[in-house]
Amino acid sequence: MGDGVSKAFDFVRRMVANLPGKDVDLPAFPDVVRRLQVALADPRTSAKDLVLIIESEPVLSARLLQLANSAALNAAGNPVGSIKLAVSRLGFNLVRLTAMNHAMRQMERQEALQPIRADLGSIWRASNEVAAICYVVARRAFGRQPDEAMLAGLLHGIGGVYILTQTQTVEPALRADPEFQAVLHDWQPRLGKAILDTWGLPPRIGAAVASQDELLGVGPQGMEPLAQLLSAAKLRHRLGADPGLRRELPQADEVMRTVTLGSESFLDIVASSHQDIEEMQGLLAA
Repeated sequence: MGDGVSKAFDFVRRMVANLPGKDVDLPAFPDVVRRLQVALADPRTSAKDLVLIIESEPVLSARLLQLANSAALNAAGNPVGSIKLAVSRLGFNLVRLTAMNHAMRQMERQEALQPIRADLGSIWRASNEVAAICYVVARRAFGRQPDEAMLAGLLHGIGGVYILTQTQTVEPALRADPEFQAVLHDWQPRLGKAILDTWGLPPRIGAAVASQDELLGVGPQGMEPLAQLLSAAKLRHRLGADPGLRRELPQADEVMRTVTLGSESFLDIVASSHQDIEEMQGLLAA
């Protein structure tokens, strides 16, 4: 291992070893999101507690109301006019998802993080698309907990966000190392799991995030349904974002064809739900 690789590896290894407890946050995260993360990690937190925190941030409040009144999440068309009703309708998982989207928008505007703005934007666009696929496919395949699948999709890149922001804050020169991207790719799933575990998310979400790249390596056999879904959704996004990747991964399409969720194949559900996925992606990116 060369000096550059060793420095990048050691930096990330120390980052994992020194990960804080439940108050772990990211540079430039809005205070309201930090407070929500701590509250959501506490099993004693009530919906009333969340409402008090959310109402202190008008932009986040407006975003939650927008989501709660969207056609995708409010098929009956019953209007939601208060944060209390929005939290009740969306549930804690979607509150967390909305808060994370709000935080990422704020991070991209921070002057100190401008050198990595493009990288952060790339991760979050990918996360939005993967989250949309996960939500729509889970709703169709399982008929339950699509919000949990969407949260796993949205947060599957959180380890990469943490590595990038910490590197930029502590040792920005490391980003110029030619091996840094390889270290980022290799470590971000396990670091993402560690972050989600400290935030108190359900263990199956952390487990799915940790195994997000295993579909190509081991296939769907032995993988939990949520892990299969996340890994397949991420692979589909990667192939769509970079068509040339099929030359490097000629087995990718065949591997995705082996993923069956519920009574249907992953690819069949995606093909027949294209419009729903696009609508959800647009909602998350709005």
